[in-house]
Amino acid sequence: MNITGLLSTYCDLSGEQENQINEFVARALLHIVHHHILSVTPSLVLILCCRSEHTCNFYNEMMSTLFRNWGLAPLQIVKVEQGVPWRPVAGRRHFNVIFTDSFAAFSEIRMEYYAREYNYNEHYFIFLQARDHLLQQEMRQIFEYCWRYHLIHCSVQVQKSNGDVLIYSYYPFSERSCADMSPRLINRYNGSTLLEPEIFPRKLRNLFGCPLRCALWNVPPFVAIRSDSSVSGGYEGRLLLTLAERMNFSIAVRQLQAKNVRDEALELLRRHEADLSLGGIRQTVDRSLMATSTHNYYQTREVFGILDSSFELSSLDILFYPYRLQIWLAIAGVLALSALLQLAIERLLRETRPESRLWLNLELIFVGMPLLVAPRSHTGRLYCLLLMLYTLIIRTVYQGLLYHLIRTHQLNRWPQSIDALVLQNYTVVVTPVVHEVLSEIPSVQHMTFRILADVEEGAALEYLAANPQKSRHVSASALDMYIHFNRLSAERAQRLGQRTGQPVEADHFEIIAEDIVSMQMTMYLSKHSFLIDHLNDEIMWMRSVGLISIWARWELFESYLRNEQAFKQLGLVELYAMFLLVMLGHLLSLFIFLLELLSQRLVQLQRLFL
Repeated sequence: MNITGLLSTYCDLSGEQENQINEFVARALLHIVHHHILSVTPSLVLILCCRSEHTCNFYNEMMSTLFRNWGLAPLQIVKVEQGVPWRPVAGRRHFNVIFTDSFAAFSEIRMEYYAREYNYNEHYFIFLQARDHLLQQEMRQIFEYCWRYHLIHCSVQVQKSNGDVLIYSYYPFSERSCADMSPRLINRYNGSTLLEPEIFPRKLRNLFGCPLRCALWNVPPFVAIRSDSSVSGGYEGRLLLTLAERMNFSIAVRQLQAKNVRDEALELLRRHEADLSLGGIRQTVDRSLMATSTHNYYQTREVFGILDSSFELSSLDILFYPYRLQIWLAIAGVLALSALLQLAIERLLRETRPESRLWLNLELIFVGMPLLVAPRSHTGRLYCLLLMLYTLIIRTVYQGLLYHLIRTHQLNRWPQSIDALVLQNYTVVVTPVVHEVLSEIPSVQHMTFRILADVEEGAALEYLAANPQKSRHVSASALDMYIHFNRLSAERAQRLGQRTGQPVEADHFEIIAEDIVSMQMTMYLSKHSFLIDHLNDEIMWMRSVGLISIWARWELFESYLRNEQAFKQLGLVELYAMFLLVMLGHLLSLFIFLLELLSQRLVQLQRLFL
């Protein structure tokens, strides 16, 4: 009897192998675990689920061999037994090593239950022990299962009957199909190491033109959509177009028309009816419960804006604009004091001329005209000379600031902070989306809000532009929206002016310097999307080379935005020298006036005033 052939037949039927082959397989698995898994993660989960008792015996024997050389590494072992009611086992399942003998046994692990709420792609290294003629069919079913639940990092190790240890994976995107589940050989163990450096190859470098379903809406300057539902611009639109070019996928736009497009987009992602969505979407905790967000790629600010036409100066404002109230009061005081001094000089020095000429001379000095009649006394002439110098400075500054006002179209001073808006009881015009953001901020919660039914980003700005007569109203929106609105308004006014031949004033919003809140812009994917890791890598690369900042500058011309109110009113600090000159003039005039009074009694002084 052929004892060797009988033993081989028994081993083939029982599923057991010689120790030499077990040692070879154990070394291969140990090499993979230590050099390719534990090198990138501190721990892993080992899951055993098999239908055949003989295969389970083989795995038990192999694990005994494996653990003899395991070393120090945290390990969670989960065993799924046939016929035992399934229940979830707690644990972090980022890297998983699975021992199984068929797809039927593998499906009992229910990996999708643990992965459904993850915001990253886990890794599954599956050791499949099956007959050679069943391997391709079993692997294909496993890969179909992985793709169905977005488990992109699935690799299967098999052992052929001749002892070869091979590693297969699947590439869902290929020239043949956009859902190719054919097992493809990616690596081989040669007894000491793997022939290739990777056991989880990148699969999304080239999608071969396969479509990704994108839930989008027209929201410049973030995303611009043409009438044919193609992406035409916006800095987030440019980001999407660049991703499509680098990853070679086509954009299947699902244009949203609902009132609340963000909620509709998130609902499509939740139902896996869309792959991604972007367009001015702020990263929030609530949204992250429904969908997976990429790394944020742009930061903008939520700010208050005021329509400048509602702060235009009236005729009376223009007249009194250059000086503050205390300066006008000081000028009026100088005028009154000058009148009293002129009257006192006339009476005490007995200058004989009608009082009407006195007032006329004073008026002529203040408006810069020649005197009607020069005073006979030295005191009067000196005082008129000093008063002319004072009024010359006052008039020059006034005329210069008035010219600057007319040339630069200055406005009334508007509130410069959020606290000023609250104290002056301003009404905030907002869309429902923006109101949701502001309602979470304590500093603005008690302001009066006017919530528009329209949910378009620029609805609040359009509302104020259409109602400039509404005083004490501000809008709240992203800074990008104000820049975009100002640019479009300026372009519309320019085109209209060219058609009519007359200058047309554009609507323009000024920004309150204090920010409400910073907003992190992100792209949302369906929960546990297979795209998340690759898109994050691409986005970080674009950020690192400054592409997103460049695109934002192309879309947002900051020349259409004045950062702060550019006007200057002169006060006592700037004009104190003029009033000091008036004081010195009064003192000198008083000294000469006293000398002239004494000269009427003292003969020695009369020669000074001849």
